[in-house]
Amino acid sequence: MLDFWHRFKDAFNDEIPQIFRRFTFHWLMWIMPLIIFFLISSIFYRGVLLDLPVGYIDHDKSTLSREIVRNLNAAAHADLINYNDQLLDAERDVQKAKIYALLYIPPNFEADVLSGRQPTPMLYYNALYYSAGLYSIMDYSGLIATLNTQYRTTMATSIGMPVPPLAKVNFNYDGLFNASGNSMYFQQFSAVVHLLQLFVVTTTIHILAQLPKRTRANYPFVLGKLAPYTIWFTMLLIFEIAMLVLFSNARVSGSPFAMMTVVFFYVIAAQSIGILLYTFTKTPINAYTYIGLLVGLALTYSGVVVPELSMPWIARFISSLEPLTYALNKLFDLFLRHSSYFSVLKTCGILMIYPIIITLLVRKRLVRRLHSQ
Repeated sequence: MLDFWHRFKDAFNDEIPQIFRRFTFHWLMWIMPLIIFFLISSIFYRGVLLDLPVGYIDHDKSTLSREIVRNLNAAAHADLINYNDQLLDAERDVQKAKIYALLYIPPNFEADVLSGRQPTPMLYYNALYYSAGLYSIMDYSGLIATLNTQYRTTMATSIGMPVPPLAKVNFNYDGLFNASGNSMYFQQFSAVVHLLQLFVVTTTIHILAQLPKRTRANYPFVLGKLAPYTIWFTMLLIFEIAMLVLFSNARVSGSPFAMMTVVFFYVIAAQSIGILLYTFTKTPINAYTYIGLLVGLALTYSGVVVPELSMPWIARFISSLEPLTYALNKLFDLFLRHSSYFSVLKTCGILMIYPIIITLLVRKRLVRRLHSQ
């Protein structure tokens, strides 16, 4: 152990002055990550989708139908466009995504409501544009529920029957934001955490490929060479998360120190994957080509694109193999609530499984791989 420590420390001290002497490291360690960070932030800067174009056709032109159109247009997410009686034109614009949804109010709508025949105004959205379509109809259900409550009382009064009391339900919730929560922040946050893995793995492979041939490589030496970058990428991700919190006015409920601990072990797990790719490929170019497969699997099965609970069992199994899944879930959990230190340590323990197993797999093979360069 003492010999291991001396070799690790010598390699660490030797690498510190070299970190920013090569432009490639500048590009991998802060220029490109920050460029992508600000690009992602610019995409999600509005936080939610507002004033999405929604067409409507009112065949009733009554007081009630105009009230529905006016209230839906006054809501935050929809900006209504009148198509008069041009139904075919409206359908074509939905298909071409010139509008994301179409509201159709049938003839005699108000008369049917007042007579108790329960007519149905229909709101369609283009499912090919899932997020935009879903946001465009987000205010509609609440609007119809309000009108149902209002006209239920009117109908009961007209027929002389009392309205039965309904159960009173109180909703208690706590959002991620001081004002209101939304899923776009999670997508932005997860994208930043996800892309860090890309740069960590790429930098790890680059460092291993650039080790000088005159050095007698050994495993403590390799770990010492990688350790400064572990600290750097940990601080980089914490900085990016802090910027997200600052720009989005988000509230962090958990401990920032716990978040830093999870990020540190997440970076170690990502570096171990880089070591694995480099060890079992013949050239650094081959190792770089597998990064795309790694990033694609992480994005698909970590819960970023599709929620884990919506996946089949085989996809959940693949998700359980990704360190990103555990890091992302725990980091977002620390945003939402005061997680116990036991749960944080549990996540860090799971993330440490990756370097331990990979060390057992590559310890001798990696040294032979470095000597063969």
